[in-house]
Amino acid sequence: MTAAATGPQVSPLRLARGFSCVFWSLPLMAAAHAAALGSLLPARETALLMAGSCAPLAVGLWMLRAAGGGRLARVALAALAVAGLGPFLAWWTRAPTQPYLAANAAAHYAALVALLAGTNRLAGAVARGLDDPPLRREALAGLGMVLWLSVCTVGALAWLFHRAGLLEAGAPTVLARLAELPAEARALFLLPYAMTAYVAWRTKETAFRRAAGSGA
Repeated sequence: MTAAATGPQVSPLRLARGFSCVFWSLPLMAAAHAAALGSLLPARETALLMAGSCAPLAVGLWMLRAAGGGRLARVALAALAVAGLGPFLAWWTRAPTQPYLAANAAAHYAALVALLAGTNRLAGAVARGLDDPPLRREALAGLGMVLWLSVCTVGALAWLFHRAGLLEAGAPTVLARLAELPAEARALFLLPYAMTAYVAWRTKETAFRRAAGSGA
């Protein structure tokens, strides 16, 4: 991997291990997110699950720390925000009309979008360093999907609530209905995890093959 891609020289094997941790963190985070949105567990247990699901991601980013660079720093900052704000999502679903909890739940979603988008950008930088054009295209597609799905989810819900006259009913009504979304609608918030997980897996596999080929 070249120094120009993500900073100092990083061995492909270390990249593979780091992105392996990143990959496995994503289904854990998605499951915790789903449990919070669906109120599947008591709030305290869900809050711990939300924070704990970020542990493999922290390990992966720590393994990639030698890459340095602004991209990794931004991903790490977004990951810290997601871990810190995640428990608020669990509490918000129990008291959706509380402004403080709602504001922190919204901030969690924004931080999550930034984290997933940043992870795809980091994968694209690694692909450039490994000189893998197909992976670069997939990372760019992953970035586009995360941003597009996030905007479409918020836009679609705003349009549906407007058509139903809920926006005019005030913030408490909107927040209460958001907390009562059916499972199909809640799944829209989880779709960005899927494409990012695929890109992280592809990056891990590409780096591992490069390490195997070079004997690193």
